[in-house]
Amino acid sequence: MKYIKHIMLSALVLASFTSCDDDDTEYTFTPKSLVTIDNVSESAITEGESVSVTLTVDKPFKETLDFKLEMISGGNNADYNTGDPSDPDAATTPDDGFGNQGYLIQVPAYASSYTFQINSILDLDVEGTETYTFRLTNTRNGQGLINGNNVISFDVENYTDDNMGLRLSWAKDETYTYLKENVILAIDNDTGLEYTYTEDDETLSDTADLCGVVDFDVYVAGANVSAFTGDCPEYIITGGSNPTEVLADGSYDVIVDLWDFDLNFDDDESLIGGFAIPFEIEIAKTGQFHTSISYPSLYFSYSDTSSATGGGEKVVATVVVTGGKYTVYNDLGELVAQE
Repeated sequence: MKYIKHIMLSALVLASFTSCDDDDTEYTFTPKSLVTIDNVSESAITEGESVSVTLTVDKPFKETLDFKLEMISGGNNADYNTGDPSDPDAATTPDDGFGNQGYLIQVPAYASSYTFQINSILDLDVEGTETYTFRLTNTRNGQGLINGNNVISFDVENYTDDNMGLRLSWAKDETYTYLKENVILAIDNDTGLEYTYTEDDETLSDTADLCGVVDFDVYVAGANVSAFTGDCPEYIITGGSNPTEVLADGSYDVIVDLWDFDLNFDDDESLIGGFAIPFEIEIAKTGQFHTSISYPSLYFSYSDTSSATGGGEKVVATVVVTGGKYTVYNDLGELVAQE
């Protein structure tokens, strides 16, 4: 038996060598397209302006070539976006498979060149000139490779004007408990009549982002400065969709309005207890003066809302303008900041 096994093993080894010798298959690989950063339109811009970047492709490909643009210094995703400034692209997310910092840049199929825009975001902050530096890398389908330099860099100068700007922020994950009343509708088999009975009620918990629960608005009394968009945050800044203006000398109340609060409960569900709705209000003369006030517990889940009772408004700050300069007080009349 050992002899037979030895013969069979030898035959198997010989067959494997024969198979290798007879394999005349030739494998060919299509080289990837090489994409070059051919031109960056500007070396220096002001906040709110855009830079155009032109890519060239040595061998146009039948599918899109996917790249990721990622800021590596000078700021973060909140400081820029890509695409049409009036309808910018969405930032990448972990669900895309290549991280949450950056933007997807897609060279169209069969294109020999492609130009995209990097838009700097106008903000309220007081800043010096910053250098924005980006890295462009191939991603997702991996059909294109960057040829040579993959870094894009330009300077961004701080934008300033005398218009007032506001930002109201309240994003926060809130965990809460609620009661679910188990009322059962049934039919009596003997009489055929409907009746109700209750089982043990349940105490449950859930977590929600307050951006999806709370609708805040903000405006400045006596001035053309307001935001009632339903966005979170509510943001009022020069050049945006909301109005801003230069404040004449005088005193102005900054008012936050709790317009609506909705946990989207069913009829048999109700909140147990309550929780605070924290928010931060930023007050600025765009690019020149900036301060903020945090209110951890000015509003609660049981506070009046303007949509229901008309009682959702509160004065959160007072801005006194003297000779064009700002002095900001909180809701208690305490000095917060002075220009």
